[in-house]
Amino acid sequence: MEKSIQRIVTFGHGSTDAVPARYFGTKAAGLATMASLGIPVPPGFSLSAEICAEYHRNGKILPDDTLQFLREGIVFLEDATGRKFGDERDPLILSVRSGAPVSMPGIMDTILNVGLNRKTVRGLIAMTGNPRFSWDSYRRFLENFGVIVFGHDPSAYRDRLAAIMAEEHLEDEVELDSSSLRMLAESYEKNFSGFSRRSFPENTDEQLELATIAVLDSWVSPRAELFRNIHALEDVAGTAVTVQVMVFGNTGARSGAGVGFTRNPWTGEKEFLVDFKFGAQGEDVVSGEQSAATQTELEAALPDAYRELKEVGDKLEAYYRDMQDIEFTIQDSSLYLLQSRSGKRAPFAALRIAVDMWREGLIPSQRALQLLEGVDLDKIVVQKIATDESPVTHCISASTGVAWGRIAFSSKYAEKLAAGGQVILVKDTITPDDLAGIDAAAGILTARGARTSHAAVVARQMGKVCIVNCEDLEIDPYNHRCRVRDRVFSEGDTITLDGDHGRIYEGKVDIAFERPAELLAIADRWKRDLANTVS
Repeated sequence: MEKSIQRIVTFGHGSTDAVPARYFGTKAAGLATMASLGIPVPPGFSLSAEICAEYHRNGKILPDDTLQFLREGIVFLEDATGRKFGDERDPLILSVRSGAPVSMPGIMDTILNVGLNRKTVRGLIAMTGNPRFSWDSYRRFLENFGVIVFGHDPSAYRDRLAAIMAEEHLEDEVELDSSSLRMLAESYEKNFSGFSRRSFPENTDEQLELATIAVLDSWVSPRAELFRNIHALEDVAGTAVTVQVMVFGNTGARSGAGVGFTRNPWTGEKEFLVDFKFGAQGEDVVSGEQSAATQTELEAALPDAYRELKEVGDKLEAYYRDMQDIEFTIQDSSLYLLQSRSGKRAPFAALRIAVDMWREGLIPSQRALQLLEGVDLDKIVVQKIATDESPVTHCISASTGVAWGRIAFSSKYAEKLAAGGQVILVKDTITPDDLAGIDAAAGILTARGARTSHAAVVARQMGKVCIVNCEDLEIDPYNHRCRVRDRVFSEGDTITLDGDHGRIYEGKVDIAFERPAELLAIADRWKRDLANTVS
């Protein structure tokens, strides 16, 4: 079958064919490339974006061949792993992800742990000898499936989790034992039945079909359509569906999930930057809900896995000739790559990365100019705080620069305030659902979340100052105010964010502006050289 009409591709487990991103998305294309380079990638398959286009064109009816292709893919994965999908003794567990031909971080849906039910969770316990991990994976699946596939209110699940943690006086859900996780899973089963008026789907083929439909539906979600409008992506027809063998970061202390950048995406510095959550699955880090450990802590705890990760990052950066954004899981000290793509970066970081990679001999000037496509060099200004005033507090920077504005505690109010001036969006955490508020705001401040969450990545690409995981921030949305240490701010009050140092200032403070003249002069020389070559 020709590539142009191919409907399914596989990767990993000895499959070395190149996967065209145009039809199967950047995620599957990247996974196939990594597998061919000898990088550890869980095997998987991807359904063409043409299926998505047909699904929506035909009134949300799956094309006739979709279930056949899903079955073909499952046979490939069963052969790759020696496990059986839906088997009660040696179950194959899957992730189902979106995969657009262009990068849309966190905008569409992902369903993890597909294939778990009351019978297969016991098979997972027997297979691994780890009941805590097994019940944790099952309760995650029940919540993920209920919220994404059936549209349940996520607070119904999170409130039950919070209640159990409060009863046991726990600070982090990784501290829950197997007994508590089993009770939580049973509670989620009842929750699911109550919301859906049906029992949880035990049939794993049905689970996979419903998860596939959910990914296809997320292509036309309000946040996906808004993202495409903001970034002028009118010509993209749909998303692929990428199905992979699950690797688990929640098996124990030598496991976890993380995101890494081969260079700093907000300053452009040549430093390997990682956010990692021990005992977690991938969505825990990128969702923005939880804080994370840094590369320093990961290296200290798992030095061999960190060293391999760093080597993989260098290899991918050299191959793609660009800074890479890597999603990975470490399962029992073994590293697996789940995605690598060109990293979203702030405009100044884009300039610095292009110049540094050219100076290092990694790329020629023509490639450096390609890395600057879409960056308005005339508008790049380095902003610095120019005051002796003491900041209210220090937090974690997720994007460089300085921003000031009036406080808004919701995306809707941020859009309203932005009509009359600059706004700072202040929330417990931001998600891709806050895209309109991120677009309206000059800066973002959150009480929770990691530097590499999907929402922070999107904010950074849009040139927004972003400060995350401000532990001193307490928001009282009902009274429209917040407390930062000993200061109380009402909605509409003005604050300033220093993205360079993660500092928060009361009011609007003095700001100094400086053009990165040396870097800009180099980019101008590249342009002149290219023009002379063409002429």
